[in-house]
Amino acid sequence: MELLITVGIFGLVSGLIYLIFASKVPVVEEAIQRRLETIGGQRKESASIRLYDSEEVTFWEQVTNFFFGDKEMPARFNDISRRLHQAGYRGNRAVRIFWGVRIFLCLALGFGLMILGLLSNAGMQDFVMMGGAGALFGYMLPYLSVRRKANARILEMRETLPDALDLLVVCVEAGMGIDAALNRVGREQNAQNLALGEEILLATQEMQAGAARKEALIRLADRVGLDEFKALVTFLTQTEEFGGSIARSLRVYADTMRDKRSQRAEEAARKSVIKLIFPLVFFILPTIFILILGPPGIQIAKSLGDPLH
Repeated sequence: MELLITVGIFGLVSGLIYLIFASKVPVVEEAIQRRLETIGGQRKESASIRLYDSEEVTFWEQVTNFFFGDKEMPARFNDISRRLHQAGYRGNRAVRIFWGVRIFLCLALGFGLMILGLLSNAGMQDFVMMGGAGALFGYMLPYLSVRRKANARILEMRETLPDALDLLVVCVEAGMGIDAALNRVGREQNAQNLALGEEILLATQEMQAGAARKEALIRLADRVGLDEFKALVTFLTQTEEFGGSIARSLRVYADTMRDKRSQRAEEAARKSVIKLIFPLVFFILPTIFILILGPPGIQIAKSLGDPLH
């Protein structure tokens, strides 16, 4: 039982360390830095996330094929595919590789902790619980990692959407059609390694392949998962159907998105005050009390312990 408690505490502490100290995407700073590098001519290669560089079947795909076969993944895995796309992992192979990693870690950690229990002469109950805990941790770890990357990428797209709308307004007011403007903005932001540029460029390629603009934009909004982008698609569709000025409508929507971004920044600044209360109460104040009251407390204890001294 002691071994099980030790393993559980270790897993809990490791998970907390991962959630707190794992690298997060500095969205605004990186976006600005990439724009400056592009303007200065220091253009880097595309930062698209890839799971493979060749057509060879990877080990993870072999694991998936062993359990699911070579057939196409069932429809119930569409949510995983969408989450992988939001994280930057595109294509059908990404889903198979993801499930291969997930199954491998589930079995490896499950059997690994079971072997550790056998070597430690743990009881049957501890043996089973250790195996189940390891399997569950291995099963959830890939999903948590992908979800973290997806949330960071979605946040980047949300923060860069107003700038993309400004570029779109400039292109439309310069005389470009909406399709050509989308293509131009997508190429410009893709050159800056921005996730939104990659997604817009993918939608324009669908339109060039024959898909209707409305359908391509609806699929783009579904892939991205941004409510703001879904509202933008509806906004553009209604403006086009009712014959309004697209440039004026885009400018109004861009101003709205910029105001929302400012409001989110102000909200985050207000929340930071509340978040600072917990480290202040549990870490900073006890330390201050120890530094201030510690030496007098030691002297008082010595005086009370030896009053004749």
